[in-house]
Amino acid sequence: METNHDVYTITLDDDPMVAEIIEMASKIKTKCFTDPAVLIREVENLRPIAVFVDIDLGGSLSGLDIIPALRNAWPFCPILVVTAAPTASTIMEALNAGADDFMRKPLIVPELNARLKTRIEDSSQKAASSVVQFGDIEINTVQRYVEGPKGKRYASPIEISVLTCLAHTKGGIVRKDKLKVQCWGQAKVSDNAFHRKLYAVRQLLSDVTDGVVIQTKYGVGFGLKEVMMASFRKAS
Repeated sequence: METNHDVYTITLDDDPMVAEIIEMASKIKTKCFTDPAVLIREVENLRPIAVFVDIDLGGSLSGLDIIPALRNAWPFCPILVVTAAPTASTIMEALNAGADDFMRKPLIVPELNARLKTRIEDSSQKAASSVVQFGDIEINTVQRYVEGPKGKRYASPIEISVLTCLAHTKGGIVRKDKLKVQCWGQAKVSDNAFHRKLYAVRQLLSDVTDGVVIQTKYGVGFGLKEVMMASFRKAS
């Protein structure tokens, strides 16, 4: 029932064929919604890597009406507006509401893929523009270092991205395929390269703290976990 950690986009359009075109073009699974009210009800249970929103949905709500709610729920998720007849005022309204980009119908596959790739990369950079704390460590994603009780270590951009992605789940589990997309974008990453990088991140953590580790749930994914130290257990 729960698919939060799958890699997928969301398409909100009263024409289900649009979702099929987007899925076929991007080669990324998409969840299709035709009713904005249903999407709003489900928004807290969804974690897409991008959202495509049609402006004219043929009902009482337009795509523009719900963009603010989507942006609030998914602050770093790319929102791309899809419309058959864009105007300067409509585009400005969409961007002011929180959209990142727009595309004209009928969709053109190369343009869709180029815009999707660019917006995922942009959103990753936005997500990496703040300091993230988890347990007793601080992840500075701008200066690219991790600091904890045992010291400070500088890290590569990918290592910081992996740690930040895991930290944002607040103890939840992220599937390997989603971690690859969020940290490497659309670049192809072998399982071997992925696990080598994960090993480097584990080493990085052990250099700065004994209180935070990467938890592996075999067949499910990975997450950050706070560890109760022996001294604390004795004191209690």
